[in-house]
Amino acid sequence: MKRVLQVFGTLSDAGGAEKWILDLLRMGDPRVRFDFLLSQKNNVILSELCRLGSKLHLVPFSKCPLPWSWCNPYLRGVRKVLRNNKYDAVHVHQFDLSGEILRLAAQERVPVRVMSVHASKYENPRFYRRFIHYVYGRPYIFRYATNILPCSQTAAESFTSFATQSQNAKKQILCTGINPKVFEDANRRRNENKNEISKRFRRELGIPDHAIILGHVGRFSHPKNHCFLLDLMEFLQDMKNDSLYEKSTVKIGNREGGQDVYAVLVGQGEQWEEIRCDTQNRKLEDRVILTGLRSDIPDLLCSLFDVFILPSFYEGLPIAAMEALAAGLGVVYSDRISRELDDFFPQRIRRVALDAPKTEWVNAIGEMVAARCETSLALTELATTPFTLQASLEQLISIYQQDVDSTSPFG
Repeated sequence: MKRVLQVFGTLSDAGGAEKWILDLLRMGDPRVRFDFLLSQKNNVILSELCRLGSKLHLVPFSKCPLPWSWCNPYLRGVRKVLRNNKYDAVHVHQFDLSGEILRLAAQERVPVRVMSVHASKYENPRFYRRFIHYVYGRPYIFRYATNILPCSQTAAESFTSFATQSQNAKKQILCTGINPKVFEDANRRRNENKNEISKRFRRELGIPDHAIILGHVGRFSHPKNHCFLLDLMEFLQDMKNDSLYEKSTVKIGNREGGQDVYAVLVGQGEQWEEIRCDTQNRKLEDRVILTGLRSDIPDLLCSLFDVFILPSFYEGLPIAAMEALAAGLGVVYSDRISRELDDFFPQRIRRVALDAPKTEWVNAIGEMVAARCETSLALTELATTPFTLQASLEQLISIYQQDVDSTSPFG
């Protein structure tokens, strides 16, 4: 069994990369054991980690802005964890100190040192953190990582644009897969209860039975571009108020009363309050529903949403869109998102430029509402792609099991 230390800032089922690693852990593969190094504790996740046999190392972030272990208490704590625990691999998930952690892992002679890149762009509101990442982080990553794992071709091109040929040789695209079983279970619940789950959700959220529901799942943060969703809903509302539905060729769906469109936005984050206030200021609170975090997202995807919207400024490989496709939904997303999914689901994806007229978005939404398919058929399609949890686990284990003798501890 290979012992692997997964390094995150925090851990929850809300974030894409974190949820992916937790889902891999839940598979219980005997070939690998995950321990975690976190800076913040989540008691709910902690109890599950203990139950699954994982060890948690809690090392709080330091306010010290300097990226050197001799003066940064956080990095000193990381070194202590690495020195006191013999790990076969360290897997760091991108943030500003990733490179320094990989350097410490090399010094402590961890043979396999993996860096995952989960986004096509690195952003941090604090300038000095971005400075640290670009000046120290990337050079250290290229030098000390044995494997660099961008989640998509777009992320790979962005992250390794200034890498040398030998540094690029460490690059290997690893798609973050999803677990089909949770959607099989959600589909079974829907079939067993006929339309009751959908009706229950609509009653809970105050949505009429005939309305079209635009769904979105994601952290309320700048890259997800929630303001665009409000702009889109405002445009649809203006169309209705001006009786443009009767005059325009722009339609959403074919069901009676289809002009009633609601948006359900699932998630939490630093911009949640800002978006809530903006929704009220635009007088959209009756049509745009912010649910906060939910534990029943597979059921929402299978039984509530009619289409999935993702107008992100950038993404690595969007797990939320992947899950929507697994549920059978059509997906409309921005032209800023990587294209890996397009090749496998061409009938259920429409890509629209963020600066395109809103009518293009509405037309694409209408097409994708009509393109929805049964979840069972969608899961059959998913099984032939590299986007399953089992596929990403096999690729990861092959990396963790690299021959130690062929891997220099100093990169």
